[in-house]
Amino acid sequence: MKTIYKCGLLCWVILCVFSIFSWAAFNEDVRQALQMAVDDAQKQLSQSGLPADKGISILPITGDNERYVEGLLKNAITAAGLLYVEGGSDPLWNEILKEVEWSERKEDMLDPQTLVKFGKLKGTQILLYGNVRSAKQDGQKIFVELELHISSIETKQHLWGAILSKRFYLPGAVEGIIALDPDVRNILAQTIDKGIASLKTSPKLQEIKTVAVVPLAGDIDGYVTARVQDIVSKTHMNPKNLDVGTLGQARQLLRDKPGQADAIIYGALRDLSRRLVSEKIFSTTYEVSTEVQLSIQSSATGEVLWSDSLYDVSEVVKKRTLEEMLVSLTKKNPKIWLYVAVGIVVLIVIGKFFKAATRVR
Repeated sequence: MKTIYKCGLLCWVILCVFSIFSWAAFNEDVRQALQMAVDDAQKQLSQSGLPADKGISILPITGDNERYVEGLLKNAITAAGLLYVEGGSDPLWNEILKEVEWSERKEDMLDPQTLVKFGKLKGTQILLYGNVRSAKQDGQKIFVELELHISSIETKQHLWGAILSKRFYLPGAVEGIIALDPDVRNILAQTIDKGIASLKTSPKLQEIKTVAVVPLAGDIDGYVTARVQDIVSKTHMNPKNLDVGTLGQARQLLRDKPGQADAIIYGALRDLSRRLVSEKIFSTTYEVSTEVQLSIQSSATGEVLWSDSLYDVSEVVKKRTLEEMLVSLTKKNPKIWLYVAVGIVVLIVIGKFFKAATRVR
């Protein structure tokens, strides 16, 4: 009996451990999205003008399960023609990581005082760091978002930063929208305008006068970011363009020059998809879904003052072109062109028969 109990207990422990590791690991579809985001990072790094002879090491990436993103970034650095150096091979690496509190590095830009502490490293002149801000699957939808930065240990300067995101949909009823036509823009505008009421009534925002706007992750052509600026301008707050690309850069700039804005608004376009509702001869009806995540944080304390996910689901009717109608007919009945060809032949034969029958003798 004791043996059975011990075996059962052992199996339960093994199952718990397996569940923990399964939960922690990114699934294959999320990994694919992260790979796509890092591929974009590689392209940017190859055009960044970073020195090819300076060793780059990677600090632990926040939210990087099983160090998967770190592995992708190592390959991206090399593929971009830059010099990757394994930081862990330096005997001082772990010492410095222990000395530098994570709260000092956070997930945004390193300040010069923190960079000084890495000056003891021998082969590393440049540090790449950042965080996985999102890496989730919701049904067919996959959305990932990375914020990455590169700073020089030698000069204490920030050299490069980017927000990289990928949103794609697994095969099925829902498909992603990759172009913003007027109908989709109108739906996005309706979605974002829903945020005005809560911005106006939020008690924590009453003392905020100026808000710096950070470009939203996943924003196809800047349209959503522009609309966010518009809704802020409709409140008691004034939007401010700091000409920065990431949340980390905005934080750093406002730490150096705090008078420019009281708070920062940032977020992501997490969903932009459509589902086929019905098909008719001359039109197609889709259900368009949007989701915009927005947050406002204090530039002085970093406290999140307001956050909301704005959703919208609307129907859009698209008129079909002649080509689309022909393609649709072919899909519904692949033999239709055979029938058309046979019909034409029959009409030709009938026409010749009548012509012969009515010929004047």
